[in-house]
Amino acid sequence: MQQISVSALLRYLKNKLDTDDNLQKLYVQGEISNFHRHFSGHLYFTLKDEKAAISCVMFKSAAVSLRFEPKNGDKVVVYANTSIFEASGQLQLYVQKMTPEGLGDLYARYEALKKKLAAEGKFAQEHKKEIPFIYPAKIAILVGDKSAAMSDIITCFRRRWPLCKTDYYPVLVQGETAPSSIIRQLKIVDELDYDAIILARGGGSFEDLFCFNDEELVNTIYELKTFIISGVGHEQDFTLTDFVADLRAPTPTACVELLTPDIDDVILEVEACKGRLDEIMKRKMNDRSMMLDFLSQKLISYGNHFRQLSNDIDNTLNKIRSELLHRIELNRNDINHNLYDLRVKLDFRLSDSANKLDRLATLLKAYNVENVLNRGYVIVRQNDKVVKNRKQLQNGIFNMRFADGEINAQEVK
Repeated sequence: MQQISVSALLRYLKNKLDTDDNLQKLYVQGEISNFHRHFSGHLYFTLKDEKAAISCVMFKSAAVSLRFEPKNGDKVVVYANTSIFEASGQLQLYVQKMTPEGLGDLYARYEALKKKLAAEGKFAQEHKKEIPFIYPAKIAILVGDKSAAMSDIITCFRRRWPLCKTDYYPVLVQGETAPSSIIRQLKIVDELDYDAIILARGGGSFEDLFCFNDEELVNTIYELKTFIISGVGHEQDFTLTDFVADLRAPTPTACVELLTPDIDDVILEVEACKGRLDEIMKRKMNDRSMMLDFLSQKLISYGNHFRQLSNDIDNTLNKIRSELLHRIELNRNDINHNLYDLRVKLDFRLSDSANKLDRLATLLKAYNVENVLNRGYVIVRQNDKVVKNRKQLQNGIFNMRFADGEINAQEVK
């Protein structure tokens, strides 16, 4: 019978739980009991209902994002993974998010829509635009009318970069009609050639900020031609507009800080550049002045050199011209002499060829067939072949050609 250790058994069970998709990323509803906040910042508690209970742990990294103070008796919804703590063999939930029970549906809708939009590529980094400027000249701000966020943004622009033209477009930033209000203004400012758009709102509860999780609003931001930065809520707040925007800022004032330089830094840099430029200009002027003196002396020297060089070139050209004329005259005499020799040789060869031609014509005439027939000779043919001797003549008809005509004959034996 195979035996295993307790640690091996628990490790096996933990691996089974950790790899079971049905036991991961769960929304679990229950009542808090045995709540304890450790000095490390981790939260330990039990989640129970009328029939069962399960231990829970929420680490500090997740607990810092809580928007309420949990306590015993609170009915909550947790978003958690199921696993086993091997040291004690205890089954427990590892909580990532926790909300009062009434917000559970909102969080579920938020997570479902976030997952859907991410799958569609709406949050993909390759779709996001880079900041298109160093010193922005014209920015549109969509923010709640007369809100603290608007006041903070106005103050921040005046302090950091008053050279930028800022146009404020008040929009609703809370409630069911807020998404349509924001969408309408976004479509208007996207056609007005702004360097960037700021969409901002101050802090608030998850419900207050939920209008920034609207699917149509996310799709509108995704289609914008203009660079947009989202600064909604506080640093720990994340809305879907933060994920789809080209850049996310933790607060409304951080939007301004991310988009603009500090004018004091720019002034200091300009002054420093001015000082460096003055120094560079002085050095360059001195260098150019010395170079001008040096080149003036060189120019005088080069003038004398060029005059001497010009005389040398004229003398050389005259020598070349004389030499060419002399060579041309010599070549002309050689050509005339060669032409005379060639003419004499051609005349001799033509005369000799004419004599040879006459001799050949005489021979040709002597050996002409007609002349031979005129001297009494006869040409005998049989079967279209010339008969050269008696032995070649066969029985039958043969042809005899005389100077004045032809006859057919047959040998009689």
